[in-house]
This record gives sequence, C-alpha cells and structure tokens, in this order.
Amino acid sequence: DSTMSILKVDTINEKTSGNGVAIPGHVIQVIQTTGTTQTEVTSTGTWTDVVPTATITPKFSTSKILVSHSAGGMGQSTSAGTSFGFRVLRGSTTIASRSRHGYQSQTNYYEPIPWQMEFLDSPSTTSPITYKFQIYLEKAGNLRHSSVDNNISPSSSVATTTLMEIAQ
Repeated sequence: DSTMSILKVDTINEKTSGNGVAIPGHVIQVIQTTGTTQTEVTSTGTWTDVVPTATITPKFSTSKILVSHSAGGMGQSTSAGTSFGFRVLRGSTTIASRSRHGYQSQTNYYEPIPWQMEFLDSPSTTSPITYKFQIYLEKAGNLRHSSVDNNISPSSSVATTTLMEIAQ
C-alpha cells in the first residue's frame, strides 16, 4: 500500500497524570552543569573527584542516560611512561573507566589532556542519580583538570557535565 498517514497535533498530553509520554528514541530531559574550579593532583595512586557533578531523576526506569563530560587539562610527570586515568561513577559505582586516558612519554613536559568522555548508562531507576568524574595520577608529577592560564584573559576554564534521558 503506497498511502501515507499523517498525524498532525499541537499538543501531546499524558493519559495518566504523572506518567509522562514515552516516545522511543526521543530525549526526555537534559541536565547540564558547569564548573570552573581547577583540580590539581600531585599525589599518586588515588582517584580524585573533579567538577562538575550532575544529578538527574529519570522519568522512566527503562530510560537510558547519556552521560557526557568535557574539560581542558594537562599533566606531567618526573617519570617517562606515566598514565593519567579518567572514570565516571554513578553514585559510588564506577560505570566506565580509562586507565590510560592520557600518557606522559617524556619526563617533566606538560602534555595536553582533553578530558572528554561519553557513556550510555542503563540505571533502571526513577530515583535521583548523581554522576561524577574522577582523575588519577599513576606516578609522581602534576595532573590538572579545568586548568587555567593566567596569561589569557579571562583566565577561566569551564568544564561541563551533561546528562540526557533517552526514552526506550
């Protein structure tokens, strides 16, 4: 059959109050938080929180949450072969981790580190969820997230965490 149906509406309302309207594949809500606080890590062997965290309350337990983070940074080490780690947590649970998000190939030179990660999570809840990111310095050195340069005006560096609830 080659006929086409067209549905024209001005508003779609939920049938049962409080249930929402689930159209598979569409974005239900977007949460974005920003931060400009630089995190500097000089101690090794510890995962360190960075800003910003973001919290979302999914409308449906079947939804997926696209978690995205972006920030500038740099790292250096007194040892060649040092890795810089990066991970995302849902609450206190690690859901994605990179043991070598950045790498120091020579000693004492700062390497740029674009702190960028996306992960599609399936939290299976309608309770509030907080996502946070952490960085890790493997060997002695200096690791920075949202690093700033005072020679550039304004001397700030914004970091973003964005959460998108996607209906299934």
